[in-house]
Amino acid sequence: MKKKRALIIIDVQKGLFDKKTEVNKSAELISNINTIIDIFRRTEKNIVFVQHTNKSSLKKDSIDWQIHLGIKVIDQDIRVIKNKSDVFKEKTLINYLKKENITELVIMGLVTHGCVQAACLSGKALGFNITLIKDGHSNFNKNAKGLIDQWNKKLQSKEISVVSTNGYVKTIKH
Repeated sequence: MKKKRALIIIDVQKGLFDKKTEVNKSAELISNINTIIDIFRRTEKNIVFVQHTNKSSLKKDSIDWQIHLGIKVIDQDIRVIKNKSDVFKEKTLINYLKKENITELVIMGLVTHGCVQAACLSGKALGFNITLIKDGHSNFNKNAKGLIDQWNKKLQSKEISVVSTNGYVKTIKH
């Protein structure tokens, strides 16, 4: 049976890019996410956009709640709305992944030390093979680079595959 993958893009919402402290390397992040989206459009087709909602800065359907305009989202992409940092607390995602027989997840998005790491660890605990794109997640912390490096190492130590955008592209081309 062929392994099926899904791309999970977490919280790349306009409001998170408009914070007082900017998203670290935001242009590179958007470019890397779009590179992986292009691969999935040609191959797997399973792309899930996760959108956080809360009562303050990310109110559902507000401008800040929308996916960043630089991201290549289309109507056929799956949308999952969450109100907790761990997307796997939302049955919508788990039900979709089971229905599609998906066993491998590629994870990207915001924020490194919050929703991204939670998705990686919960997905792994649920039995999915997880790949984190190490230059495909970020945050708006003053120590952003340190947090990214720290979590890339920590997640790799938990048997999560951590690869660069270019490294992932090379594995797909072979």
